[in-house]
Amino acid sequence: MRAIGKRAGLRARRSVRVASVASAALVAGLLSGSGSQADQQPPSSVKLAYECTLPPAAGADGTATAKPTATATATATATKLDATVTVSTQLPVTATTGQPIQAGPVEVEARLPRAELAELLPAGGDLTSQASLGVEVRQNEQKANATWSGLSARATMPAEGPDLVLTHTGDVPTVTVDAAGDIELLARDLMLTVSPATGSPVSAMCSPAGDTDPLLARVAVPAGPEPEPGGSSPSGTPSDQQQEDSPGGVTVTPKDEPKAAATTCGPRPTGVPDTSQAPLPAGEPVEYPGEPITACAYAAGLATVRKQDGSMIVNAPSKSPALMDVSAGVQAASYYDEATDAVYLRIDSIGKLTLPDAESTFLGFGFVPVSAKVAFENGPITISTGSMAMPNGPFAVVTFHQRLHIRSVRVNGTTLPVGANCRTEKPFRVTLRGKFGEDGSGYVNVFAGGLLTGKVTIPAFTGCGTGGENLNPLFTASISGPDNLISMNQAPTCALDPAGAFGCPPVLPTLPPFKLP
Repeated sequence: MRAIGKRAGLRARRSVRVASVASAALVAGLLSGSGSQADQQPPSSVKLAYECTLPPAAGADGTATAKPTATATATATATKLDATVTVSTQLPVTATTGQPIQAGPVEVEARLPRAELAELLPAGGDLTSQASLGVEVRQNEQKANATWSGLSARATMPAEGPDLVLTHTGDVPTVTVDAAGDIELLARDLMLTVSPATGSPVSAMCSPAGDTDPLLARVAVPAGPEPEPGGSSPSGTPSDQQQEDSPGGVTVTPKDEPKAAATTCGPRPTGVPDTSQAPLPAGEPVEYPGEPITACAYAAGLATVRKQDGSMIVNAPSKSPALMDVSAGVQAASYYDEATDAVYLRIDSIGKLTLPDAESTFLGFGFVPVSAKVAFENGPITISTGSMAMPNGPFAVVTFHQRLHIRSVRVNGTTLPVGANCRTEKPFRVTLRGKFGEDGSGYVNVFAGGLLTGKVTIPAFTGCGTGGENLNPLFTASISGPDNLISMNQAPTCALDPAGAFGCPPVLPTLPPFKLP
């Protein structure tokens, strides 16, 4: 009986150790990115020289074209110009066969000579740009073509200076391979379509310059472990003999197309604005109720965990993003300082956003596939915009309380029981602020939207684990702590004024760039 009890105790201790190892694999990469890997490389940038061609004459679609200038090489058929293209993305150091490899989010920055475009794009005018980058995927002797399309950018045409800079961001297709060997991603043709607020769009077809090394990234795919006799290999990958008999292949899976935007807004949120994070004037401002407008908008962003040096996409535009309902202008505040002649103005709005779960997929210990869902439980959102005396100038502040909830964890396809209540032990405040350029550009108001950034402190975790196993210390040690960057890009709102609807249906935003301004 003692021998049986000893063996049972040994099995129990062994099961606890196995669960702890699996948990460590989980927290080593949890929250490191949607479709990312635990052993991700840091975001990398590759600068490439490109040669672009502008069509010589407007086509049937009305696309504008360039006139030859002294600095452009004109031919009878086209205008050519040089461009610098910088591609930034994030990829795992290693990947596994049969598992999708997700790059991104991706940033493609195109620098074009301003002088060659000055006659086509009005100086100081707002621009939108769409980019489509061809990418060749190589492994061993196999090749596949991927198109990184739907990358979008906003910019202002500079009135002076050498370059027009267009920074495109977006999601890209996944790549899956069924054999071991290094994967290489190489840049190919780039198509740009730049549209001014008024006038015809300008299109350019660009190709890597002849002396450019187009390598964007390299990912190692090591051979899997030997299968047990008579058994199958891990993760459904073929055995060594099967791999010898098959040539192997590279599969590119197109990204999900963005879902159709909602055509109507939800109920107008109610409540009292939280103005505790907004800047205040020297004296007590006078607050008075406004006449709120029903509005709604999409917002998407990146949440970074400092300890893991990785990010995940929040409210991904390429999936089924949630719509933020807004009660715009519920309250206003003002203050006038007679001594300094300084004026303080503020408009407060309330928002409600129920975010979908963010999915995080990675490789624990470099070979164990681990996936999880992370829920963001948000409280009411306060958006405060306004201006105050210099040197402070305009401001934009968005604040709310949030709680993280981790669930649906799987390690190598097997459920890891973290329990139904694995979450931060208390809500934490999220405060995001807009930045403004010298020309006043930035998050001017809730109707126009824009980029907001801030850092948060994630509290300790509680309720993680089942069957008497306490996983709280693992999650707390690997995730909790200060200086976790959040960046959100809010698209313009759809406003339902009594006089009619404006900016409807709401448009989908682009993801914030890796390198924040």
